Amino acid sequence: MKILAIIPARKNSKRIKNKNKILLKKKKLIEHTFLVAKKSKSFDKILLTTDDKDLIRLSKKYNILAPWLRPKSLSGDFVPSYKAILHAYNWYEKKFGKVDGIFILQPTSPFRKTKTIKDMIKIFKRNYGQSVISVSKCNEHPEWMVKLKNSKILPYMSKTYFIKRSQSLKKLYKINGLGYLINPSTLRKEKTLIPKNSHSYISKSKIESLDIDDIWDYTIAKKL
Repeated sequence: MKILAIIPARKNSKRIKNKNKILLKKKKLIEHTFLVAKKSKSFDKILLTTDDKDLIRLSKKYNILAPWLRPKSLSGDFVPSYKAILHAYNWYEKKFGKVDGIFILQPTSPFRKTKTIKDMIKIFKRNYGQSVISVSKCNEHPEWMVKLKNSKILPYMSKTYFIKRSQSLKKLYKINGLGYLINPSTLRKEKTLIPKNSHSYISKSKIESLDIDDIWDYTIAKKL
């Protein structure tokens, strides 16, 4: 089974300037994803899609494919992620041929383990190429959240939340960004990184599941 890894990395980030190039453990953030992708030995090729010339130069050090600068039309804040992935895959398919799966590795998950990559691929193979998405248990349950109306607190979901014990709440999971493994034909058809009937990979490690989205996440990551 052929699996292509695609690493999407935009130049501009709103919450942390040049996020993909910030230093973590003496390496730039994106380098952790380069390293784990190479170390896993799970991919036919590893392809970077970015609008940042610095990241393209850096990718050469790791023998990562980065043959072009991502078009501006696919690099804006409001461009759906699947479009940049599909653009990258369409180029790859014309150049190297079809693959069975596209494994999307976001650079904002620097503590990703090779075992996670390998286990997700096992689930993908076991389910005949149906999509696999990494998730982790929610720390904050939505039934315990509130909304405000004229400064008054109201339950966001259930009217009985005030009397519910945490033990009585259903287990819920969130998509943590560790990995999206998708069949190319499914991506083209459904135009989303989270297709219908996707299978889950549950990450039980809070450290591995840390997604560096803002300065607070980065502060925590530097202390780990």
